[in-house]
Amino acid sequence: MKLRPRLALPSAPNEPPPRALLCDAWTIHGQRTSGEAGAYPGPVVGNWPDDLETDAAQRLSEAVGSEAGWETLAATPAIARKLSERARLQPLDRELLRHLHHLQEVCHRPRLHLRVEDERLPVARARRWPTRAVADLVSHPGDWEHRTLRSVQPRRILARQIEDEWNLYENRVAVRLVDRLLTYLARRIEELRRIETTMAQRRDQGDHTKSSRWRVHRIMTAWAESLDADTEHALSDTQRALAHAQQKLQALTDTPLYRHIPLRATVPLALQQTNILSNDAHYRKVAALWRAWSRHGYKKPETRLQRERRRQEEAHAWDRFVLHLVARAATALGWTASGDAPAWRLEKPGATDVTVEVSESGAVTLHAGGAGRLALVPLCAVLEFADAQAVDAALQPWSDSEVEVVGIHVGGVAGKVDADRATGWRFGDHAVLLPASPWAIDSEERMARLLNGWLARHASPTYPVHVEARALPQPPPWEWLIKNDQHIVALRAPTRREHQDATTWCQREQTKLERAAEQARAAKQAFSRAPLTAIGVLSDLIHTAARLEDLASCPVCGGRGHVHPRPGRAPDGSDATWWASCPGCGAEWGLRACTTCGDRFPVLFPHLSQETRASLEGLAAADWPDRALGADAWAQPCRGDFPRHARCPTCGSCSSGECRHCSAPPGGH
Repeated sequence: MKLRPRLALPSAPNEPPPRALLCDAWTIHGQRTSGEAGAYPGPVVGNWPDDLETDAAQRLSEAVGSEAGWETLAATPAIARKLSERARLQPLDRELLRHLHHLQEVCHRPRLHLRVEDERLPVARARRWPTRAVADLVSHPGDWEHRTLRSVQPRRILARQIEDEWNLYENRVAVRLVDRLLTYLARRIEELRRIETTMAQRRDQGDHTKSSRWRVHRIMTAWAESLDADTEHALSDTQRALAHAQQKLQALTDTPLYRHIPLRATVPLALQQTNILSNDAHYRKVAALWRAWSRHGYKKPETRLQRERRRQEEAHAWDRFVLHLVARAATALGWTASGDAPAWRLEKPGATDVTVEVSESGAVTLHAGGAGRLALVPLCAVLEFADAQAVDAALQPWSDSEVEVVGIHVGGVAGKVDADRATGWRFGDHAVLLPASPWAIDSEERMARLLNGWLARHASPTYPVHVEARALPQPPPWEWLIKNDQHIVALRAPTRREHQDATTWCQREQTKLERAAEQARAAKQAFSRAPLTAIGVLSDLIHTAARLEDLASCPVCGGRGHVHPRPGRAPDGSDATWWASCPGCGAEWGLRACTTCGDRFPVLFPHLSQETRASLEGLAAADWPDRALGADAWAQPCRGDFPRHARCPTCGSCSSGECRHCSAPPGGH
């Protein structure tokens, strides 16, 4: 069996596969693993998603085009398409509601044929007999009870049995149509329930008292393009009509006609045009309803090969959906893309360029120079009910890699898995999972939050800007710069006046040193050019430090904030941090040092109202902080002491020390 992982890990290229494979994380003879019995001899963690999920991903892929570029993906919301249209009555729905009473009439008052048979029965059971019964009795003495002088007393006699014939072709059509319509309605009502859940999420997550107003604005803007103003009313009417029709159809399964037709009695898809189906007023409408079902509700049975081919197409559609989420999230975070598939270059003022590549297996990899690598692996699998230990074992090869790996799976949060791992919060070297769905209203927000945190760590400029300059003359006391014996450290971007003063000082010192060098050369004396070199290094630093101006750009509203440097004790500034606040939206952000491992990490705390903070206590671990902050988060904030503390992405420790929320066991804050 040719088994290969979809994500090539250079650290362990020949590592054997785990005992239990993660669904859709491996290929068998080039085909994606779907967990179907017989495809792989060992256990498979997770299940293939249902038709509603895969159909939504495929319709979205068809809407934007299978070869759509980055700009098209970024401009199209990554949500289920045509929700308003699907919330209304479909062609088969209308035909069902129009002709249902004819089907009811047929099931309650069917056409029956009389079946007449002659059979020898005990005299007590005989009700009527044919004219040849006497002759038959005379010729069968074994049926006599006894003889008398004048006649014969029979024990059995040839009797005529007249019974109703239920199992007619036309009646089989009606009964099998009931079964098929019930199957169709079950799937249709489930689709409407998904739309209703999505609309309920829209109403709930549009509440400013439960979420950041910036998150609410982004979600409502994206979903405004998919839902009409009267969608909710149309959905309610459709649900009510189809639920009533389902009840009527279920009642037909208790009629005498339904019970008399054998369960194995089948009807070919193409109806025979019999006299009853053509001439009877009710049976004629039943035939019309059958033909409507065959056009709009019939799904041709698949062979195993056809099913595998369909699942490969569904897996590729899910790959496109994950790339769609990445494009939407990166664009929302202010990154612009250049290039063509399968590789793009992302740029943002003041940040390191990021390369996005899509492999042949569908994995999306982000490179931020040499600082980091993030791999997003689309998993067309449902892990919501998977065993936690099996998931941990299946993710272990990814955790052992130097690459940060995130598996993007279908549906809701994997409920049995650790809440941090199940919602994409990576601490240390653990591979994580992130749920997404075209039906989920916050899929784009979750992906944006994931990318925002990773980009803030790996694509942000190095802080502080420092150079070595041992022979530099002592500059004036500038607030934005620190000079010691070996290093010059820029803690923030100089203002225009400070930039001019520093440039003027460098030019004056350079002129002074060049004049001294000429005098030394004329006097044939030794002269060290190290101060001149240090002046040149400082001049370059003054221009380079200007990129720190982007630190003051508010990552929430885009306004200008106030940056407050916090120098450390290291001569090169390697332990220096900074903090900023936005007077416009009230957000706070900056760089902090972990009190446990010492690593520095960026944090972002958007402003939340008192009502929103009060609602945080009622959120589950899997909903925090996506439900409250959405994409406006870098490191995971501490819910118990928001907005003052956050968890270190390296070791997972909370900056508050012993935090009862952050140190809670897996599964709950």
